[in-house]
Parts: sequence; structure tokens; C-alpha cells
Amino acid sequence: MWSMRMKELALLGVRVVAGTAVYVIIVLMAASRPAAAGLMLTFPALNGLAFFFSEDERAASIARSMLWMPAINGVLCAGYISLFAFRATAGSATLVAWGLVALNVALWLACVSRERVRKGISREHQLAFVVAMTVIGLVLAAGGAVEATHLAGASVPDQPAPAGDGASWIAAALGRSQLKIGLFALVLIVFFSSIAYLPISDSTRGILSGLPLVPIGGLVAIAGDAGIGLDARLQVFAGMMSGVWLGPAVAAWFIFALSRYFSMRAKHRSVVADRLIRAAALLAGWSMAFGAIIAVANVIKAGTGLI
Repeated sequence: MWSMRMKELALLGVRVVAGTAVYVIIVLMAASRPAAAGLMLTFPALNGLAFFFSEDERAASIARSMLWMPAINGVLCAGYISLFAFRATAGSATLVAWGLVALNVALWLACVSRERVRKGISREHQLAFVVAMTVIGLVLAAGGAVEATHLAGASVPDQPAPAGDGASWIAAALGRSQLKIGLFALVLIVFFSSIAYLPISDSTRGILSGLPLVPIGGLVAIAGDAGIGLDARLQVFAGMMSGVWLGPAVAAWFIFALSRYFSMRAKHRSVVADRLIRAAALLAGWSMAFGAIIAVANVIKAGTGLI
């Protein structure tokens, strides 16, 4: 019994370390493209891991509730930015930043406890749902560009990537993202512990893949940073405002495509080869999602000059 429990804990540790390592790579890639910060808030890192560490037969069922998560988290992130800009003053910014964290957690719990979300999007309606998310995101992104000009009071200059090269550049990028990385590791512990030790449903797996600690943690790291002035924080948020509405669409397409692939593919007879194929599919999905984010960020930048 003790030996089995130690093996389970070791497996949990390996999964958390591996998942965090993947996220660190994503963070470093994003740091080289700061214009995509708003789009990266809902990057489907945990969504992909949820599929990878579940059986293929469960992918379609998990995707039903998971598809709601980018939409919910995107709205919460946009609301956080807007409310912070509306309520924060030089003297109250830190208090407002953390107060909005509590509000967003409460709203997230209220949303995911609804039967409509837990039931999820039926398979025959998923494509229409993702297309609708994309169209609505485009409309709201246009509105976000207008709001960004009010947040910053003028066009927002490019946010520079971390200075230096090689080891110093990596250290600077990781230093500025340590809160997000730590929160992601915590989310992985919660997720993997839940699927290993609790009899959770596929619906709950999909919802847990959308735990908002990482995006909200990234926002509070900016909003609550007393080391920079309020105007500078608002400028960073202004650069995120258009992208935050389109990031959920990218994540939704990722969820839709990967869940369809995993649920429909034929398994390889070799267990090792099968795992490699699944890993390759996940990496390909993440790569395409990141590529889409960079492309969308460049389009928004060229069209508005705001991020």
C-alpha cells in the first residue's frame, strides 16, 4: 500500500513538473512577443494537458463543458481590466487589484455551478458555438480598441521585451512571470490530484481545465505592482484590451479541433508509439494556437496601433 501511494505521488510530481516545464516554454515564447499579452491570457495550456492525461474516449465528453471556459475566463479578464481602470486611483490601486481577484473568483464559481455550463455544449452545436465566439470576439475586440484609447489617453507604445540576451534574457522573463508560473503549478497539482484521487465527472474535468488562477494571477501581478505608477499599469492594460476578446476564440478552436482528433483517431498498437502520436498532436495544436495568436496580434497592431 505504501509503495503504491509513493508511486502515485511520484507520478503526480512528474506530471506537475512536466506540465510546468511546458508552461515555462510558453511563457518564454510569449515574452518575446509582448504585443500578444492579451491574447495569451487564455492560452489553452491546461486544456491541452487535460485532454492528454485523459483517455481518448473521454475527449468528446470533456470538451462539452471545457468549451465554456475560454468564454467565461475571457469575459472575467476583460471585466477585470475595465473595472480596474474605472475604480483604481494612485492610492487604492493595490486594494482594488486584489479586491477584483476576489470578485472574479466568486463570479467564476457562480458561472461554473450553473447547470447550463456543467451540461456543456452538445457535439452537434460545438462548431456553431466556436464560430459565434469568433464573430463576437471580433466585434468586442473593435470595442476594446476604442476602450484602450481611453485607458491610456493616447496611442499605446509597444511594450518592450525583456532586455539582454541568452541567460540574462531568460532570467528577466522568468522573474517577471514567477507568479504566473507558480500559480500554473498549483493549478496542475489541483487538477492532477482531482483526477487521480476523486471520482470526478468529465464535466468537472472540463471545468477544472479552466481554473482562472493563471490569467487572473497575471492581471493582478500588473494591477497590484506598486513598483510602477498607475498610468504605466493602465498603459499595459490598454495594450491587452483588444486581444483579451480574441484569445478565447483561439482557445475554443484548439479545444474543438483537439477533442475531435482524440475522439476520432485510431489507436496505434504500440503503446509507446501511441503516446508519441498523442504528444505530437498536442504540441502541434499548441504551436498552431501560438501561431494564430501572433498573427492576430500583428493584425490588431497594424490595424489600430494599440498593441
